[in-house]
Amino acid sequence: MDWRWQHCIVGVNAKGEIKETWPEWDSMLRRPHAIYINPYDKDRNVWLVDDYRHSIFKFSHDMKKLLQTLGTPNVSGADATHFSRPTYLAWLPDSTMFVADGYTGTRVAKFDKDGKFIGEFGQKGTPPNETRPGYINGVHGVAVDVPSGRVFVNDRYNHRVQVFDTSGKFVNMWKVGDPPSDVHCLHLAAADRHLWLFDRGTNKMIKYDLEGNFLYAFGTFGDFPGGFWGVHGMDVDQDGNLYVAEVDNGRAQKFMPRKGANPAMLIGPAVKPI
Repeated sequence: MDWRWQHCIVGVNAKGEIKETWPEWDSMLRRPHAIYINPYDKDRNVWLVDDYRHSIFKFSHDMKKLLQTLGTPNVSGADATHFSRPTYLAWLPDSTMFVADGYTGTRVAKFDKDGKFIGEFGQKGTPPNETRPGYINGVHGVAVDVPSGRVFVNDRYNHRVQVFDTSGKFVNMWKVGDPPSDVHCLHLAAADRHLWLFDRGTNKMIKYDLEGNFLYAFGTFGDFPGGFWGVHGMDVDQDGNLYVAEVDNGRAQKFMPRKGANPAMLIGPAVKPI
């Protein structure tokens, strides 16, 4: 065994130095998959998605209090009070939240700012060759483009991105690539409004415009500094520094923009927090 189920949540600074841990929450977690702060939340509360517990937990910013639980812990389902291994979150400016649900789920669930269930979209497809719009397998990423009101969904097991409006009406879709293509996560750069995906099959970051036109890719497989192996989470700070978490390398990496770099080749920040 090469892991310990301890210190599941840690706080680090921009240099990668661990500044704080919260081991008091370890016993309630089974497989924390993603952690977020809603950029439109002035209280900076922390959201943690635990896909094995089929639940989403909302903590105070200092991680001292558990404020809310969405889903029924340890019980899988697909309704207002159940998830099926949820994965990622995204928000609108009014704090409406979209939940990618999930590894075994086939929908995007929608909640208001108070955590009240208000809708869902997506149906169970037949992977890996499902081509029907709105049929999803492996809802493994969600991002929102606020100006156009479009929700981008990583339909992982069908190797494509699907696009909906905020009410769940289908808008567009495109194929990312045939296997071994395996997109793990997506990031919408708010400043220049482009969509970046990480493809585990090729270990590349891939850039698309919001209509699905391929623009650029970079990256190579490796466990050396700068190589990629299984990026499962990514984000960019307001200074343009890219942070990635790699499940296969068991590490996080930070990439800083080179001076004079072509902006079109950089992954820009997401929504600027309030």
